[in-house]
Amino acid sequence: RPVTIQFSEGGAAFFAGKGLPNEKGKLQASILGAVCGAHYVRQVAPAYGIPVFVHSDHCATKLLPWFDGMLESDEAFFAKHGEPLFSSHMLD
Repeated sequence: RPVTIQFSEGGAAFFAGKGLPNEKGKLQASILGAVCGAHYVRQVAPAYGIPVFVHSDHCATKLLPWFDGMLESDEAFFAKHGEPLFSSHMLD
């Protein structure tokens, strides 16, 4: 059975490391954590033999820089691999 791994903005920043800057309006650590987390899940899931959906949690207007950063990585990944890095995103 497939599973879903969901990255929240705060959880993504934690994944990247609490020592990294995550300035309001930029959300650098949140972007890096979500993107690195998505790559990590894509690399590890085959070892478990299960399909995984990589999803982002609710994105309110104030978190749009986080969404934009993930979308940029999605587009770059798609250009190289023919599929998006994330399976889905959730905008509020």
